[in-house]
Amino acid sequence: MNSIIPKAGVLLSYVIRKGLDEDVDWESLNRKDQQIHTAPLDSERVLTLLKELCLNTEAETWFRNIKCGRKAMQALQKHYDGADEGKRRIDEARAKISNTFYKHEATFTFKKFATNLYDSFMILEKYGKPLYEDEKLRLLFSKCQNNHPDFKQEINICRQQYETFAEAVTYMKTVVARLFLDAAKPRARRNISSGSTKEINGVDITDMKRWYDSSEIKKLNETQAGRRALSKIMGDKKRRESHKEKIDKLRSNKKRRVKAVETSKPAEDSSVLSEQNKSVVAAVITGMNNSARHNQSMNGRVIRTNRNSVSTDSVVTFDHLGNPL
Repeated sequence: MNSIIPKAGVLLSYVIRKGLDEDVDWESLNRKDQQIHTAPLDSERVLTLLKELCLNTEAETWFRNIKCGRKAMQALQKHYDGADEGKRRIDEARAKISNTFYKHEATFTFKKFATNLYDSFMILEKYGKPLYEDEKLRLLFSKCQNNHPDFKQEINICRQQYETFAEAVTYMKTVVARLFLDAAKPRARRNISSGSTKEINGVDITDMKRWYDSSEIKKLNETQAGRRALSKIMGDKKRRESHKEKIDKLRSNKKRRVKAVETSKPAEDSSVLSEQNKSVVAAVITGMNNSARHNQSMNGRVIRTNRNSVSTDSVVTFDHLGNPL
């Protein structure tokens, strides 16, 4: 509202102004402040602006039935900046100071540590509970619990040389930047580079639509992160379309290799007997011939053999083709 000037020529913020203290000298105020405190109220326009700014928020509840812009603003100030709210913020600031420590640059930077303390000090000051500079310095030094020997030495030097919180923080920021230069650098994720290029297992995956050879695919398959990335790469439709010729060529070569392997196998001839089958056929032929010759007569006599003896003259062995051996 400091930027909106109505017809009266006075900034619209005059409607939501706070009252002057009783001991304020009117002549000491500048022309702008004098205009703000003497101009007629344009509260209707201020109410319209507040409704627009707080629409569909919980703040709208606190002035819903108020028809005056100035009173609506006072209701918001009482809720969000009143005595109860101030007490709550004081308690939060003290709790924040109590729980804030600086132990390591990699886990919680000195910059954040000093900022948290400064914000808490400002809240206490705003609500009438300011801390003296000696107390601010005591809190700053006591909560610096980094065990680095050089850092401890610099704390002692700072304690002796500086008398204000702002000066001490500026000096310690310089110390931290010098001692913990590596800790201030962002850490790279495991197996993945943090620069402009992305790598997994040594494979550059910055451009997922490019062609990946077999060695790169093998490396990506070595870890879970690599397999997830490979799944995205292979599932990209635009990538498949851009490399359609290469993919079709690979598939065609694979089919030719499979066909060549199948045709290179020796054909099995069903007419050719295996050694085992040859032995069976030879045994059958031998048995049939010797059985037939057992009862044949030779020179008018029947050759008989004793039950417990074998006549070698009457036994003839044949091969699988029927040839006597």
